[in-house]
Amino acid sequence: MSQTAHERLELDRLREERQLQRIERADPHHYKFPRHSSREHRNLRFAEQKSRAELRDAIIGGAVFAAFVGLLATAPWWLA
Repeated sequence: MSQTAHERLELDRLREERQLQRIERADPHHYKFPRHSSREHRNLRFAEQKSRAELRDAIIGGAVFAAFVGLLATAPWWLA
């Protein structure tokens, strides 16, 4: 049986959809919206917000590192 590219894409999409439905039936709480989740899970970041959080963490880490290096550099002055 010969299939066109469009038919193959459609079949792949249907297969993926069925697989997601099977996962959802196996664990109905898997795809719940965050506001219905427990308190601990509400603060988890969405994938879209992850890169912004990583940038913020990198900036904070850099500032703490610079402060620590500054403290070590001025330690002899503080001890004198």
